[in-house]
Amino acid sequence: VGLEEPRPLFLVFLLSLGFHVVARSSVERWKILIIFLLVGIWGAMLSQALFYNQEPRTMIACLVSPTVPWIGEATGGIFVYREGLEHGAVQALRSGIMLACGLLICWTTDPRQLLQCFLHWKMPYPIAFMLITSLRFLPVIFEETAIVLTAQRLRGFEPMRTLSPLRWVRTAFYVLFPILARALRRAATLALSVESRGFGRCGQRAGLTAWPVVERLACLMVFAGIATGATLKMLYVLQFNGLAYFPELRGVYDFMAVWL
Repeated sequence: VGLEEPRPLFLVFLLSLGFHVVARSSVERWKILIIFLLVGIWGAMLSQALFYNQEPRTMIACLVSPTVPWIGEATGGIFVYREGLEHGAVQALRSGIMLACGLLICWTTDPRQLLQCFLHWKMPYPIAFMLITSLRFLPVIFEETAIVLTAQRLRGFEPMRTLSPLRWVRTAFYVLFPILARALRRAATLALSVESRGFGRCGQRAGLTAWPVVERLACLMVFAGIATGATLKMLYVLQFNGLAYFPELRGVYDFMAVWL
């Protein structure tokens, strides 16, 4: 269901942050979440404010005048638009909601529970296993990156000393190749381990634990709510474009126009 109005998006965003409060996320996790959110909000709002090309648009600041040689003449001027800031804020709220919910799931759900969830929803076992394995590899890659950077700093390497593009390329090679080598070594060890345990061969796997009825009903209610919202959204789009209009749903149209 695509939310377009800022008010419902902001409420859903606050709800996603409230889930972190209920889950009692640690201070370190809150710091990570806030940094990611601030970077996403800043990037979305800045890019939309500078490059918004829809009409009408209201200029609120001029960063580069069109009369400036080279840059101004080539770009026609660089301006900050109010509508671009608003559109960027909406996009930032959407990405913030997905980021907050995704981090909450990763931080509060054991990978084995995710694997059981995928299997309960009839996902093929090899695909579910590889998906969970890739998710569990992310923290390992972060740790490997920190180790490589620490080792290079101890050897006197300072990647932020200059802003030369050539030095940035060299920095990328110095950092990525050791990380890639260590990741491939771990992947080869994991492949040998799962192969030795008979992964991929036809055999009888242990049965799954029973899915609690309460959790199943909760999931069904969530999916029913999403399906209902999607149906109402499609009805509103049909009415908005003049394709189909039902007078008895006038109240629903008004509600959708304000909140969805």
